[in-house]
Amino acid sequence: MKKRLLISLALVMTITLSACNGNNDRNGISQQEQQSESNRELVEFPENYDKGVNYTTVHRGNVREELYTSREAIEEVQNGQPIPDGTIITLEIYRDEELGEIFVMEKRAGWADENPTEMRNGDWLYQEFNGDKSVDYKEEIGRCFTCHANQERDDFVNTMDEMKSFDLGEFTGSKDGSTASRTAGIPTEHWEVKAVDDKLEDSQDILHGNSLMEEEKAGIIQKVLLMVHFK
Repeated sequence: MKKRLLISLALVMTITLSACNGNNDRNGISQQEQQSESNRELVEFPENYDKGVNYTTVHRGNVREELYTSREAIEEVQNGQPIPDGTIITLEIYRDEELGEIFVMEKRAGWADENPTEMRNGDWLYQEFNGDKSVDYKEEIGRCFTCHANQERDDFVNTMDEMKSFDLGEFTGSKDGSTASRTAGIPTEHWEVKAVDDKLEDSQDILHGNSLMEEEKAGIIQKVLLMVHFK
């Protein structure tokens, strides 16, 4: 009986020690993962990011990537200064022309201390969103740190050269690279559209019933702006 008790006790102790060691190993990993997972929540979805500078497009087979950041960030980089605190870089990922992922990296002073030493890329933190702007929790954020770690000399940004070479003179705040987009920043809300009749002393409003159709007004203004642009 005593022998059986001793054997049973030994088995219990062995299982307990094994379980503790296993838990310690898992806890060591999970704490790091939990820390990175909780920190990723600091990076919120940047509304209106596409109003910023679309400074480069990358094609990889059926994948197209559009990158955006602020004009201020590009100006600082082109002036030989560090990327400023508060900078957000947004990467849209299209597959067969369908937006599937939106990757965001954000730089804030002090964020370096939010991660373990082996998971620090300066003051940058990362987040992955689905095409509908919801957080993609299936994406392992640790891979983002690994991917950008080899770009330390460029402040952990993979497209630093593209930021340096981008011509801000061509920036219109629109994805559309057509000539029409170059006139998009001109305020026209206060403009009045009138038709000039040689038989009348004064010009008259172009009316449909009692009011000018806004779509037609916009079309006329756009044509005028394009004429001015080409001249």
